[in-house]
Amino acid sequence: MKYATAKEWCEAAMKRENGVSETESQQRRMLAEAHYAKENVQPTADILADHELYILGKMDIEEYEQYLLLKHSQNAPQ
Repeated sequence: MKYATAKEWCEAAMKRENGVSETESQQRRMLAEAHYAKENVQPTADILADHELYILGKMDIEEYEQYLLLKHSQNAPQ
């Protein structure tokens, strides 16, 4: 399915059921937190909200990557 904007894509994904178990979600969250700590990064609320799409399994990693590319593309429709 194609979306005109990243916002529409995000809204559609948020309506999906979580795609991973609670255990997998916790593992993904711990990996993300370890990455932020390793890189000494304090993620913004926007980054954390986007990351939840992957952590909860509402998007797989490929879809999440494409979503971020669309969201941050200079030529993407707003």
